[in-house]
Amino acid sequence: MRCVPRRSTQPPNWLRTEARRVYGVDAQGYDAGRPEYPERVYELLQSRCGVTPGTVLLEIGPGTGRVTRRLVDLGAAVTAVEPDARLAEYLASAMEGHPVKVIVGSFEDTPLGDGVFDVAVAAMSFHWVDQQIGLTKLGRVVHPGGWVALWWTVFGDPDRPDPFHDATKELVEEHDDLVPPDQPQFELDVPGRKRDLANRAGLVDVKGELIRWTIRLDTAAVRALYASMIRIRTRPPRTGARCHRRGR
Repeated sequence: MRCVPRRSTQPPNWLRTEARRVYGVDAQGYDAGRPEYPERVYELLQSRCGVTPGTVLLEIGPGTGRVTRRLVDLGAAVTAVEPDARLAEYLASAMEGHPVKVIVGSFEDTPLGDGVFDVAVAAMSFHWVDQQIGLTKLGRVVHPGGWVALWWTVFGDPDRPDPFHDATKELVEEHDDLVPPDQPQFELDVPGRKRDLANRAGLVDVKGELIRWTIRLDTAAVRALYASMIRIRTRPPRTGARCHRRGR
């Protein structure tokens, strides 16, 4: 683990507001563009967090339900809190008939009660939550002895050469510039996330794991992936079209 001079910061307020708007513009496209998570994630949810049939589970920012489907397959009863009404509608339709309760609202503002859940999870979503409010609430919603699991996928590996990432860097550099060069990326700042969970959420036995994995995508899948990213979705339409052409 590399040493960093300063702790990471979450995305600015304006970008968090945009995130709760742009992903739902094309829910089907977003769902198609996002790859599955590595199986190791679900192994940890079962072996470490105890997700088994009957687990009462909170999912924060489920989006279109890529993780929700797997949680249901593991037997969990899921309460899914999604701030984008269009994504929530897509999720509710996709999970109709399954033990999933979809709530439209932000995690910060949604009344959930204290000590209600066995497990709380957030897949690539907790950086969009106001950390001042969300971390404290995260520690309250699970009962004593319950578990919290947060994870992110970082596309590209900062420790290995990546010609494709270098070639497409200009597509995302405006948002990358939001992270000062002397700060680590929020998602990769494992010590920072562990400190927050321990000190601000009041959790114990906090551990982190870096999972290195590889996925193979054809041209259509690469285009769909990039089109699902907020860096592309917040660009003007003509720029977005040019980005799609570059992906061919």
